[in-house]
Amino acid sequence: MADNPLLKALPPETDYISYLTILEYNLTDEQLPTLHNILQDTTLTANIGWDLVHLLLPLLPASRECLQDVARLGNPREVVLKVTEMLEGIGAEDEDEEDEAEEEDTEDVSERIEELKVKDDEAPRKQPESSIHPTLRPEEPQETPKPSSKAVRFSTLLEMLSILHPRIKTKYPSRFLSTSLQSILPAFMQIARRLEATEAVLGFIKALSGTKRPRLPPRKSSSAVLTQSMIKSAPDPEGKDEALGADEVALQARLLQSFLTFVTEGYMSSMAADEDVPGLAWSSRFQEKLHPEKCIPGRSTYTDLFTEEESLHERDTVIGQILALARDLKLSAEELLASITKPEEEEGEDMELPSIPTDVPLSRTGSLYLLSTMAASSTLFDAPASLPSLSLVPDFAAILASSLGDSATGSTGAEPEPLIDAVLFLGFLIINSGRGIPPDNDAAYNNILQRLSLLSANMPSPALRYHAHVLTCSILHAHPSDHVRLAFIRDTLEHCPYENLKASAIGWLKDEILAAEMIVQAGKQSDETSIFATPACLTTLAPFLFPNPNELMEGQSTPDSYATFQAHQGFYLAVLNLIYLLLSSPALLSRLQIATLVQERGFPNLLYPLLSAANKFSASIRNGELSFGDDEGKDAALVSMDLVVMEIQEIMDAKVKAGVRSWELEADTGPGAQEG
Repeated sequence: MADNPLLKALPPETDYISYLTILEYNLTDEQLPTLHNILQDTTLTANIGWDLVHLLLPLLPASRECLQDVARLGNPREVVLKVTEMLEGIGAEDEDEEDEAEEEDTEDVSERIEELKVKDDEAPRKQPESSIHPTLRPEEPQETPKPSSKAVRFSTLLEMLSILHPRIKTKYPSRFLSTSLQSILPAFMQIARRLEATEAVLGFIKALSGTKRPRLPPRKSSSAVLTQSMIKSAPDPEGKDEALGADEVALQARLLQSFLTFVTEGYMSSMAADEDVPGLAWSSRFQEKLHPEKCIPGRSTYTDLFTEEESLHERDTVIGQILALARDLKLSAEELLASITKPEEEEGEDMELPSIPTDVPLSRTGSLYLLSTMAASSTLFDAPASLPSLSLVPDFAAILASSLGDSATGSTGAEPEPLIDAVLFLGFLIINSGRGIPPDNDAAYNNILQRLSLLSANMPSPALRYHAHVLTCSILHAHPSDHVRLAFIRDTLEHCPYENLKASAIGWLKDEILAAEMIVQAGKQSDETSIFATPACLTTLAPFLFPNPNELMEGQSTPDSYATFQAHQGFYLAVLNLIYLLLSSPALLSRLQIATLVQERGFPNLLYPLLSAANKFSASIRNGELSFGDDEGKDAALVSMDLVVMEIQEIMDAKVKAGVRSWELEADTGPGAQEG
């Protein structure tokens, strides 16, 4: 060991700069135990520790102990700046770059550490004589060590910050803290999907907030993760231990609150939508609790999945730790709601360090995730929670406006699925709370329905699409004014560009008609009869309920007209179902004066051309004029056309049974029309 260059060149044998040069060219895994012993010299570590960070990072995880030595004994002000510089480097790395080391199994790491221990017991490798000279480089350069994974580097650097920040004794420690937090976030956003990265961030917040909580229970794959060293740290050589002012304490607390909201946003946004499980699936789990009778027997519920699947259970565990930290940091639901609904402000070009707590913003999206988690812990898990009394207007209207895209541009639905799930969950909570819709807020009410209905049309996730549809229906039917409800249905049928949404509007109309009829049959009708129990509702909507398909397909070739027909077929079928309902119910037939409606602007406007088109396309499919590539596609297309013909035939049968003779299908309406 006497020939070891790290020992032989120790100051005062060489100066500090020369010694750093020797370390740079002679530091290997085998030398780390020796360096660990050397770094116990507080004076030496205080002078060179800051410049060892970039040398030791590539040697992780074996160099973790030495890095902790640097954090405990180095100059904290210098080292914290170096650590933030390294974190900024991680944040600036290519996000698409895959770190092979990230997939390295813990067993392989353990084997590597054992190998190092064995090598350390063996005789040291003979160093080139020139390597101990401060001005000469080795004749053969050392092999460049393989970079450690982002997650390992990130976790280690945060462990160092957890040690460094409490060591810094200054009148305004928030200035160091703010700089560190700004360097952590970009790096964390890249690797938030890694559990160890989230563990490291939460551990860092706990350490700085003084929270005494156990770490997250480790997975099997992370059982070898080392815990933070508890050895006593050296004092700040440049600082004085003095009491902080109240404003400074409040500013540090606010910085941690803000940081937690941004960490929550990063963690939730990193969740992959596995098997249509968006985020924490709060909406689905709430619906299962509210309507257990709708759960399919023999099929796992979302509640079961989050209990049985390790990856999903991990989400609950992590978000539980985040929620506990939010409570410890005294982050209230009212404050989160204010952050979500606050008008967005333009950021200035100069990013100055905050000087007062109000200068520090919370993440709008992270606040939404935390607010929904607080609500879920109370609603789904019966945990105590102090939640604000949320209302549909203005609270939920503001939440939708700040969280979802602009309904005017149709961008609603492009947001991350975990975010949409959280928004819908809050909507379900509000609408099921029994709070009424305040009067004179029709504009905000319609905006809510527009955004939610667009969500139900645009969402790629089947579960979220269904929840958006259910919530839209619930809010629509909850409005006390039947005229407002009818106006929204008409607006959707008249102006909406999405055929599937127009088909949903037919469903809303059907529900309103049936609900009004039930009230009439029960004798509970008030002095003013609902418009949905009168002919006026259908008369008002007739121009949009019964469009002539020929007008859409006029002048088009057969393939183009078939594509147009397919695009509108869902709407046509919804209208046919409504017609069948009206003809099949004697009460509705009489009360809504269906015969009069038929005579004046009636069903034939839709039925004749629809039957003609369906028969025409069936013939074109059979004779090969329309090509589908294979027999399976051809058969599906024929079934689709047959479904339209069958629906119309059922309507004609219902018409005969109802005794309505106001229209007949003429023989010249198209091939096969006589069958009607």
